[in-house]
Amino acid sequence: MRKYAFDIVYGTLEKNGHSDDLFHGILAEHKELSAQDKSFIKRLSYGAVERMLEADARLSLVSKIPVKKMSPVVRTILRMAVYEICYMDNIPSAVSCNEAVELTKQKKEGRYSAFVNGVLRNLVRSKDSFVPAGSWIQYSMPKELMKHLERQYGKKTAGKIASAFLQQQKGVTLHVDENKIATDKFLEILREDGINCERGYYMEQAVVLSQGAQVQNLPGYEEGWFFVQDESSMLPVLCAGIQPGNKVMDLCSAPGGKTVHALCCLGGKGQLIARDVSEEKVNLIRENVVRMGYPNVVCECRDARKPDKKNKGTADVVLADVPCSGIGIIGRKPEIKYRALNQIKTLLPLQREILDQAVELLKPNGTLIYSTCTINQAENEDNVQWMESELGLKRESLDEFLPELLTNRMTAQGMLQMLPGIHKSDGFFIARMRKVND
Repeated sequence: MRKYAFDIVYGTLEKNGHSDDLFHGILAEHKELSAQDKSFIKRLSYGAVERMLEADARLSLVSKIPVKKMSPVVRTILRMAVYEICYMDNIPSAVSCNEAVELTKQKKEGRYSAFVNGVLRNLVRSKDSFVPAGSWIQYSMPKELMKHLERQYGKKTAGKIASAFLQQQKGVTLHVDENKIATDKFLEILREDGINCERGYYMEQAVVLSQGAQVQNLPGYEEGWFFVQDESSMLPVLCAGIQPGNKVMDLCSAPGGKTVHALCCLGGKGQLIARDVSEEKVNLIRENVVRMGYPNVVCECRDARKPDKKNKGTADVVLADVPCSGIGIIGRKPEIKYRALNQIKTLLPLQREILDQAVELLKPNGTLIYSTCTINQAENEDNVQWMESELGLKRESLDEFLPELLTNRMTAQGMLQMLPGIHKSDGFFIARMRKVND
């Protein structure tokens, strides 16, 4: 199984790939893998990516060769082995060392096998005496990103956020379509089938499955009783206040969770146009919509930055869940933390181009819901201020739409910032804006 984990770690850290894509690609190619195999591969690969900076700090103390000067293959194998030895207590350290040496030989780097063995034996002897040199190593967070979070939220809250990223994530969250089945009834059916599940923390329609559950095999999958959606991702549509008969436009909608949620609110009445920038993404939306059985939706491949004369001024609600740095979901996609700050400069203009066109689609007095999965203020509060000053939008309170647990001074002013370690969710931002200049 380590050879598959290697492909994920190497592809992510050395080839700038995405851990999720690589993991699911392996699952698709090797259908013979058991649930236990999949769990091992995911934990080892994601853990090695997540703890890379800590692993490199540990290796620097026990290796004569600096990590940056190691061959990419050896560097990857050592990072994986460090995670095994330090965080997978059910595997004897001797086994981890031997497996790393064997993997080195399999990857045709056998000339380094003695080096790998020696480094890891040194690591085993010294692992319990390791003291992180600063909070950024403690949380295995890039130094500049840790400083960025501390500037925005203070050291105490930044530490809680970074710590939450490292905690074991829950399993898959489902959004139950109560037009088809009550959530209580769905929970009862799942438990009768021996499926470990619980109700969500914020949303009554949310059901959280234990890790390893196969969504496609659940009761009601073919009937469209539910769709996959994290609780924080349920909030934008909730805050939109969509009513049957509305025209809704979802601009960056793949894989389609918010689209389906909006269709549930429409209840078969009204119209929804769901768009994304590639046919591959639009096909994901179509798959979700078809399974859920909602007819009043059009799925289109379209760049949200391009003007749309046909639909100008026709939408009651526009959902703009824009591309963002993703800092809020580092706990699920750990490689984001190594890339996020470099991407922000190019993302900000893109976000504003999308928002500029989103406003054009709204009717007078229409509602724009702006959302991101980041906790970066430049992409969140600063963009809201820009929309108010440049696009003629006005914030509206979220309090009448949100669970009471989430209401505060900020939500009364039309914005919600979910923070890992503070809230029981990923990091997520929502703003409700009204078009008032027509």
